[in-house]
Amino acid sequence: MPLSCGHDAPAYGVPVCEHIRTATAALDHYLHYTGHGVERRRLCGKCRPEADAAVAGEVCEECFYASEGGSLGVLGRPEVVDAPRPVAGTVTATPLPEEAGEVVDIAPVHGGFVLLSGDGRLLRWDPEAGTCAEVARTGVSVPADAEPWCGHEQALRLHASRDGAFAAVVVDHGRRGEVFDLATGAVTLALENDGYHSNTVPFSLAFSEHEGRALVLHRTNWSVIEVADPATGERLVRLPADDPASAWSGYFHGALHPSPAGTRLASDAWLWSPVGRTVAWNLTQWLTEGERAWEGDIGWSTLPDCAYLWDRPVVWLDEDRLVLGWLGEDDLEKAPGARVFDLAAPGRDGTDPVETAAFGGPEGRFFAADGLLYTASEAGLDIWDPAAGTRLGSLPGFRPTHHDPARGELVELSALGIRRWRTPGAAV
Repeated sequence: MPLSCGHDAPAYGVPVCEHIRTATAALDHYLHYTGHGVERRRLCGKCRPEADAAVAGEVCEECFYASEGGSLGVLGRPEVVDAPRPVAGTVTATPLPEEAGEVVDIAPVHGGFVLLSGDGRLLRWDPEAGTCAEVARTGVSVPADAEPWCGHEQALRLHASRDGAFAAVVVDHGRRGEVFDLATGAVTLALENDGYHSNTVPFSLAFSEHEGRALVLHRTNWSVIEVADPATGERLVRLPADDPASAWSGYFHGALHPSPAGTRLASDAWLWSPVGRTVAWNLTQWLTEGERAWEGDIGWSTLPDCAYLWDRPVVWLDEDRLVLGWLGEDDLEKAPGARVFDLAAPGRDGTDPVETAAFGGPEGRFFAADGLLYTASEAGLDIWDPAAGTRLGSLPGFRPTHHDPARGELVELSALGIRRWRTPGAAV
């Protein structure tokens, strides 16, 4: 059956209104969410006042691009589907230790937390035992002349290995950082990237483990990730960056996200023009084979582009499934939602993974545990079934900033202390 454009061809893109379809030149458009799932269509400015009543039809690929103008923004919102269940447990509050002073960031570790104070001290805090002791001190600070880029302010960020043996302090959207051995307080590795557009992304750093050994992954320049021994600072393996024809070349690496067991790594990166593009690869293979792993199939996966949008919510549900925040293919058309991809099921071209779900509603920080997605927005915590795309429950006013997988808790850092809530599947 012919499409609304009159061509007997496969439908392409989203439906368009009659004004766009019949225009003799490209027409600017709104992306209209109808309120039915994530269904959407393109409407012109004439259709905006009565968007819900506008008529839109499917067109072929040629007609879709022939009519494509600039984006005017979003109308409506994706549907949020609720399938409520009782939310078990209560949020508990614990004051921060007085000796810590102002706490800039925290990192959950075995036996408690590492705290980063405003004066540069790193403290090991066990709230159950009531102990708090300084273990290191950083000289890293936000430059006095630092200016925000597109609203992204440079700020200190704390990372720590899960066993609590090592920590790192970095300047997000900045150039410098330090890695510490918390047993001695010594700086084992001074971190610095080349500063090339470094203000556009969080400082690329993550701790992981391989064959029982702690590792620290970090960006040395805009397109290179290295893995080092946090105990000595020795470089162990490097992501090559000397072949411009390679699939992994040209990326400005951002936040790094190891999968829960450390078998894969995702980088929330961007590349010119610019477009945000999250990429992932087999971390275990890279660590085992070294740079020669890049000569073959290293499980490289590229997730869908989003023009002018990166530094987005990213979380692993397990070793294969990765969730990206926001719906839309342009920052002007982004809408609250989540997209789930299975990296173990590559698509037709062998690199782009299969998208298993897309649903409206999730926004803010993303966390995952026991197969569920947790999102923390200004309104509070929402709990989602990522397979069905339904919201299972909420905890209003609880806005976690960190995930403690060892204790199965989501943790909120505030000026007054920490608030914690145990996820339903956590072991008691």
